[in-house]
Amino acid sequence: MLKPRGYRMCTVPGIVGSDKGGLFYEHSDSFEAFGPLPSICLQISVLSLLPHLIHMALSRFHQPLIVSQILGGILVSPWILSAPWIKMSSHKTVGINYFIFPLNGFQVVDMLAHFSSMFFIFKVGVQMDPKILKRTGWRPYIIGFFCMVCSYVAGLQISHGLQNENIPGLKSYNRYSDRVVDLFGMISFPVIAYVLHDLKILNSDLGISAIHIAMVAEFLHLGLKFESFFHQMIRGGNLSYALPAVLILLGTVIYIFFIVRPAALWIVKNTPEGRPVDDIYITLIMISVLLCGLSSEYCGLNGTVGVFLLGLAIPDGPPLGSALVQKLRIVSVFFMPLHMGIVGYKTNIYKVHFMYLWRVVLIILGCILGKIIGLFIPAVLLGVSPRDSFLLALIMNIKGIVEVSTLNTWLDSNNTKEIFRASNTTMVLALVVLVAVITPTVKYLYDPSEKYATYKGRSILQSNEKNSDFRVLVCVHTQDDVPGIIRIIEASNPTKLHPLTIYLLHLVELVGRASPLLISQKLDELASSSNPTKSERIINVFQKFQNRYKNVVTVFPFTTISPYASMHNDICTMSVDKRVALVIFPFCRQDAISQRGDLARPNISNRAIKTLLQNLLRNAPCSVGILMDGSNLQTKSTCFLPETPYRVIVLFFGGPDDREALAFAMNMIHHPYVFVTLVRFYGPASLTSDGVIDYYNESVSIDIERRMFLDDELVDHFRVNTMHDETLEYKEVEVKDGAETIWAVRSLHQDFDLMLVGRQQIVDSKIFSGLEENWDECGQLGAIGDLVTSPEFGAEGSILIIHRCGDIS
Repeated sequence: MLKPRGYRMCTVPGIVGSDKGGLFYEHSDSFEAFGPLPSICLQISVLSLLPHLIHMALSRFHQPLIVSQILGGILVSPWILSAPWIKMSSHKTVGINYFIFPLNGFQVVDMLAHFSSMFFIFKVGVQMDPKILKRTGWRPYIIGFFCMVCSYVAGLQISHGLQNENIPGLKSYNRYSDRVVDLFGMISFPVIAYVLHDLKILNSDLGISAIHIAMVAEFLHLGLKFESFFHQMIRGGNLSYALPAVLILLGTVIYIFFIVRPAALWIVKNTPEGRPVDDIYITLIMISVLLCGLSSEYCGLNGTVGVFLLGLAIPDGPPLGSALVQKLRIVSVFFMPLHMGIVGYKTNIYKVHFMYLWRVVLIILGCILGKIIGLFIPAVLLGVSPRDSFLLALIMNIKGIVEVSTLNTWLDSNNTKEIFRASNTTMVLALVVLVAVITPTVKYLYDPSEKYATYKGRSILQSNEKNSDFRVLVCVHTQDDVPGIIRIIEASNPTKLHPLTIYLLHLVELVGRASPLLISQKLDELASSSNPTKSERIINVFQKFQNRYKNVVTVFPFTTISPYASMHNDICTMSVDKRVALVIFPFCRQDAISQRGDLARPNISNRAIKTLLQNLLRNAPCSVGILMDGSNLQTKSTCFLPETPYRVIVLFFGGPDDREALAFAMNMIHHPYVFVTLVRFYGPASLTSDGVIDYYNESVSIDIERRMFLDDELVDHFRVNTMHDETLEYKEVEVKDGAETIWAVRSLHQDFDLMLVGRQQIVDSKIFSGLEENWDECGQLGAIGDLVTSPEFGAEGSILIIHRCGDIS
């Protein structure tokens, strides 16, 4: 039937639902009656579930999810599932692929994947902060430029050298080889950021360098797209098309940067901190995504170009950037992985002729080697270590969801030439091999903890012996952590002979942006702010504390914005750079929160914070103090209460952790408002003669005599001070078994404002019998720490559990 002129038709194959009653209708003799809606449900379920089943096996070999997703698509592709296995009632035999992916029904899922890619690229633009390139210097620009240029030059040289007009089918080979060069020569910022986040090295030195280089390369590639666009316009010579396209493009840029950008800044300014962005603003921005994608398509550019520019115009981070990223999370988690499965589904390795295969592989190898050489040499010349330069080159060759989305667009072409399909299939397989090899290689070769693993960090005891300044790194999640921390560091009695240096680190989860930040703040500027942020309010409290102790206390504030999975890298790196003796990390048990009804701390009790603490204890180069904040007036006040002593009690069993706790208390013994009580616990017998005990759940050989000598020496030092100071008290408690230890510790639950206890103890196992089995709910706190912080203990004061990192002594 003839179609009326002047009308465009956009058709969906078949009706939306199933006609004839569905799949199991008695008169339905074929799957053709099953409409697009149930088909898309089945297809998405298969393409989503199968990769996760494959990933359960491949994750043991440190393979990323993208490998499993593409392999899942290949397993359901026609060249595997099209074998004639099932006989229909219509006397025709079909394969499983006939039921899952009908010939026309698959277009709906494919269209959904392409549509979701626009919102994904928009989210990537929102998460990018081009301003960070201003702070990086010129080194990433040089490295990123030569990396891309060498990759493109090497790929194009090999491509042009392989042209052979005498071979049939290769006359138009240059067009397809240029696509190979473009795909494997490009460096995608979102892919690099995702891989670094997955490897938990996003905020490491290597990760930050990779982020900066990838961002430079992303803008260079965007410039190449615009250059290619205008080149085609000029070469085409069709002014009737070129002029409207340029005007639409210019209008889009004006709309983005002169309307959307000011509006987004106004939304950020007028949204109170902690309040969500109004849904009407989110809706208007989503409509703008569609309009920018539409204008890009009308201009002849890919629809993702306009939405990427729109994303760059949106300020990253809270409140607007994080709100948009949260709204679009389903796109990244659910819809965009469809691209992986669809690309795998469209491959057909049986149609890859060797004549084309080896040519495409050579071009890909040329791009990879060009990228490695182009990055390695400039990076080494600019001061990057050869090992890090090589790892950076490997990371820049990683491919991901952006390249897969581009491949999916090419695979949708109606071009049936064998060289075209062979090139696309080879690129898909090469992409899988690259990701499968490079990702575990980088994970194996790079460990960010190596930087501080060999560093001999200072302990509290060493800091006291040297009589130098006492350096403390204070981690803060929320403003509620500040009063308890202020009380503790003020009780440490800073003096001119033993000054206190505080490095304040506000921990902020990376939300709404892709690149981590470590911001050095200035106290004077923040104090006068009329509308302070959360970080500014926290820092202002510490500035007031510094003003009370002029020339004795110095505060250096920082803010880190990074993922919780790798945030310990920032803490450990700062510990090494600033040579601190103690890291104070606030923590709150989930059962304690529910018992106290403290609903203001939900964000510091989740699994991510617990994982952060575990990583910190495992990698910290200095002592770590885990602070459980109290609920009495003394711990909630920002200054010592008049005529009310600040009571400190130390539980001492023995070992390096307990000695660190006592060493911290030794700093407090001369403070006029602080009363210190040391309670030493004894067992009925000494350790066995072989000196092998259970420590950190491992059998460790201990020099018993040296351990006892160090314990007695520090305790005797404290006892000497008790003879001349009535604010100090020393007690000894003998316990026979774990039950008596629990009873003795419980009897002290109301006698302190601050309890100091070591995380692990070296003692006779008899006095700990049954203790770890009954109380080890939070393994990172240790047996005694878990006991005193449990809701059953009923402590109203703060508890500081100290762990000394390093060798046992």
